[in-house]
Amino acid sequence: MEKINLHIHSNDSLDGTENINTILDDCEEQGIAVASITDHDTCKAYFDLGNTKYTGQLITGLEADAMIGKKTYDILCYGFSLEEVSDWATQQYGTIAFRQQKIFNHLVELCKKKNLSINPETYNAEIEFAHAGIYRMLSESENGKEFLMTYDINSIGDLYRLGTMDETFPLYIDMHLVWPDIKEVKEVIHRNGGKIFLAHPYRYGKENVTDVLDSCVDYVDGIEVWNNPEDSSQVDYLYQYAKQKGLLMSAGSDYHGKQHPRHNNLDVSLNKDLEREITNWTKEYKTLKKLPPR
Repeated sequence: MEKINLHIHSNDSLDGTENINTILDDCEEQGIAVASITDHDTCKAYFDLGNTKYTGQLITGLEADAMIGKKTYDILCYGFSLEEVSDWATQQYGTIAFRQQKIFNHLVELCKKKNLSINPETYNAEIEFAHAGIYRMLSESENGKEFLMTYDINSIGDLYRLGTMDETFPLYIDMHLVWPDIKEVKEVIHRNGGKIFLAHPYRYGKENVTDVLDSCVDYVDGIEVWNNPEDSSQVDYLYQYAKQKGLLMSAGSDYHGKQHPRHNNLDVSLNKDLEREITNWTKEYKTLKKLPPR
């Protein structure tokens, strides 16, 4: 069986720790035959592609934040021509620090309106996600902790997915502030020969996974069927859903680096049927070669 990992983050994602060449060398050592670096809202890592011993198939990748209605979804993009998509991503999203500071500033104003005790001076957009900073600050104050408890917010992910995306939540933020509409993402990626997939369908808060899938199915080419830490029953459900809807399938470990507390493993365990489904569409893409610096 071939090993496939189509969801890998380099240090060009705020929460990634290793450069593209180190990651690909590790992919080679672990026998990963098909790989894609899918950084958050940027293709920058590919222009750092240098001397690596990787001999497998490397296809272009990007994990783009996109809006469907008033919900934010993570959209995995694959196989696109790099130049135009990279330029589009740079213009659309800006730097990580720029967009996180923009989100943070908006959330600070909402916190002030609710008289929530926070200390904005402790935030650095170069090293921390906006929601992580707000969650940290709320967790450090008595009325902040009470606020989180009242709304059953127990993690950064809860604050992002269950809180600030809910129009009834006091800190609701319309993420059109920084993210494009899914139709724009689809048009750009398709125009450049690529495909788009819904990432990790089970990780959108407490929303029913079928509702998540149904809200996205008309916009995507496929779904990520395997993503740590989904169990076998979840993988099977996503596989059957994709088959029923005629969707393509993807799989990846959501790797963020060896030191990451959860996403620190490049290995992806696929059965033969899922491997075959993925290989059928990835084989149409040529292996990305070394690129000149920009």
